[in-house]
Amino acid sequence: MSRLDFKHGRFNSDYETNRVFEAMEGWRKSYGDVLRYFRLNLGASQTDPVYDEAVGAGRQYYPPLAVPCQHVTHVQGENEYGEYGMYYNDTLTGYVSFSAFTGVGLTYADIATGNYLNDRVLYDRKIFRVVQLITQGQIQQRDIIILLRATQLKPDELIDDPQFANWSLGGPNDLTGEQ
Repeated sequence: MSRLDFKHGRFNSDYETNRVFEAMEGWRKSYGDVLRYFRLNLGASQTDPVYDEAVGAGRQYYPPLAVPCQHVTHVQGENEYGEYGMYYNDTLTGYVSFSAFTGVGLTYADIATGNYLNDRVLYDRKIFRVVQLITQGQIQQRDIIILLRATQLKPDELIDDPQFANWSLGGPNDLTGEQ
């Protein structure tokens, strides 16, 4: 009797991993969710080289990508008393299949190099800043799940992002492009 990882037919690790991705996709189609992901367009953005604050055109983003998720958890933040009064921040956690993550044009290089730190996510009509992308779970060194963590940006924090100007001024906030 041979080991599972030595087989080259129907029951090898590559076949089994592909079946896992197929099962995850089936589950996601029935019960999953979608995030609108805005990648930073570094070439079109203009920021101060020292303070990273907007100058000229400010931060510019590519059109949103619809990222299919296995599950999204939006936790409304509790009030915290600070030097300027009460303040709260919502948090967002998304579980994305690695094949779905790369299938919409995002790459593992974005995760490994931290290129996502200026990206934005739209969910529940709120804008979030991506703070962490983590690969979780592997089968034969193939990544299975991407964990996306984000924190809410308030209107006063969006002034450097002209694309979200209507949002920060309390105007219409339909950023999805859908009718």
